[in-house]
Amino acid sequence: MNNPATTLRPQRAQHPQRAAHLLLLLCAALAWASSPTAEAETAPSPSAKLTKAQVEGEVLHLITNRWSGGFEPIHYPQQRLDHVVDVAPGESIQDAVDSAHQAGGGVVRLAAGTHVLDAPITLKSGITVTGHGQDQTIIQQGKHDQGGAFQATPDATVRDVVISHLTLDGTRSGRANGIYMAGRNEDRHARVTLQDITITNWNHHGVHIKRVDDIVMNRCTIQHNGAEGGYHHNVYFLYNKRILQSDCDMSHPVLGKGCKYTSVQHLIAQRCTIKGKLLGNGIQADNNEAGHLFFHKYHISGCARVAMWFPCENYYDKFTYTEDPTYAPQNVIINRCEIVDNQWGAMWRRVGNAHIINSTFDNHRIDVGALKSQIRFVNNTLGTIESYHDVSQWPKDVELLW
Repeated sequence: MNNPATTLRPQRAQHPQRAAHLLLLLCAALAWASSPTAEAETAPSPSAKLTKAQVEGEVLHLITNRWSGGFEPIHYPQQRLDHVVDVAPGESIQDAVDSAHQAGGGVVRLAAGTHVLDAPITLKSGITVTGHGQDQTIIQQGKHDQGGAFQATPDATVRDVVISHLTLDGTRSGRANGIYMAGRNEDRHARVTLQDITITNWNHHGVHIKRVDDIVMNRCTIQHNGAEGGYHHNVYFLYNKRILQSDCDMSHPVLGKGCKYTSVQHLIAQRCTIKGKLLGNGIQADNNEAGHLFFHKYHISGCARVAMWFPCENYYDKFTYTEDPTYAPQNVIINRCEIVDNQWGAMWRRVGNAHIINSTFDNHRIDVGALKSQIRFVNNTLGTIESYHDVSQWPKDVELLW
């Protein structure tokens, strides 16, 4: 016998108008759910947790084989991911950074949209600033912001910082950098990772980092920066130890270089690109302390001057030619690089213990020109190689102090 509470009864027919109305609501809901707008609004944001860039095995093998243990590996930031502060466009990013820092670190998660700055955001230790993707979360230089997007000054030591999944967009005005970090020799900033970000249109440098150790740039696009003049670049490293650049595009600097490495030690730059109609040099490595620099699968093309410019100038007396190996990079490996379609390929002075391996150089004037440098060539495709034993032999159309 059936339980009366569960007995099935015939349903009355619904009113025809009500049924039609429900059908219309159902169709509308299905149409919204399948629309691109619905997908964008329901798509999860990228993870705030950083992913480590994997250094290619061939790089690690050559470091061991050619440098015999003299290379120092990178150290990644420590993240706190269980404390999250959400920021919508129009809300204060600085307040969120300060709040997360006071809580012992955490994630500042920026919503999709354009966040306009009136002043640079001062970074604090233990902070991850992340967005919803480079095409979704934009930090825009506002008309009152003349300093840039993110900064860390020497006043307070900053460590364990991650910036990811967003775009920093400048207006080519003011003394503004996309990211500016300056530490002190006696108490350096350390462990900074930039991942999956775009930095463009900043008047000074896209990224300017000095006296900071353990820097990772992974899958970053840093282009169209440095409109202020030839001393401003897409990326400028100064007095840094332990840098890993992986899959970064530093093409199209406005007036300066794609990347400048001054007094940089223990660098791996793998699968990076600098191309376009550059007015000057592609990269520069120089000054005291510069050494253990590894360039792997680096592509440089379109430079009106030199693709790989390694001088021996004293940074603090750059207008006086100094022929001193102290001011030139030592321990350099160029492996599987493509240096093509530049006026000059590699022009080096007093570079020691250098290896050019499995690389292609095909440039308009000279592929490799070396003054009193120690270079070993292994299995390359090269055209013109010139070796100079005295500065008087240096090509007259390649200035000593570019």
